[in-house]
Amino acid sequence: MPDKIVPPIHGLSEPSWESVYAIPSVESHEEVVSLSLAPEHMLSRSIYFERQITGALPECYAREGIVDRLLHASSLLPSHLRLVILDGWRSTDVQSFLFSECKKALASMYPDRSTDEIFIMAQQYVAKPMKDTSTPAPHSTGGAIDLAIADRAGKMLFFGAPFDYPGEISNTQYFEKKQEQGYKFTKQEEEALYNRRLLYFVMTQAGFVNFHCEWWHFEYGTQRWALATHAEHAIYAPTQFSLNPYANLTNI
Repeated sequence: MPDKIVPPIHGLSEPSWESVYAIPSVESHEEVVSLSLAPEHMLSRSIYFERQITGALPECYAREGIVDRLLHASSLLPSHLRLVILDGWRSTDVQSFLFSECKKALASMYPDRSTDEIFIMAQQYVAKPMKDTSTPAPHSTGGAIDLAIADRAGKMLFFGAPFDYPGEISNTQYFEKKQEQGYKFTKQEEEALYNRRLLYFVMTQAGFVNFHCEWWHFEYGTQRWALATHAEHAIYAPTQFSLNPYANLTNI
């Protein structure tokens, strides 16, 4: 039985990429920092590094403001649960690989769809690689986080669809809509409904906004965040990051 009452996920906005990219960005110059230094609150598991994708970093990184909000979100969870960060800042190389991989998977799943249709469908799960700084993939800004929840024994909670699955069931409100239609859930589906609500609740209470196609994806400071919160501009533009300590040196 759920040990924390959380509200249903209703009225989640579904803006187009065009409307998201129409929002200007004014860079705040917050640092990109590690997310692995507070394991009592959240775990960092670099899923793309585990998959040995070229350019993926060995741990997850994000802007400083993201860390503060993740700690807030963690404090709202029941004491036996922790956030598990799967991805944060992402290089252009990784973004390009994931977009290409998603297109291939969708083309295999939907062989009757045209190349243009597959391209549009892929953007529901992976932002297209950045062509200029006004249209960045959210992860390239350091303001997007992919995450789940696990118990203190390390067992991941069930969310109804695996991370990165390119299908309708990954939509954040998938089970909410099923419930509205009178669908009779299995016990496992009831768990997925509750777990999505819990993740959405703690993250939005901490100031994040969700990407409606992915139950695991949340943003703060990005163009999507600015659009959803009616901010004048995003505070995170695309940024470069390197583990090389000499890469970003400047004269003081």
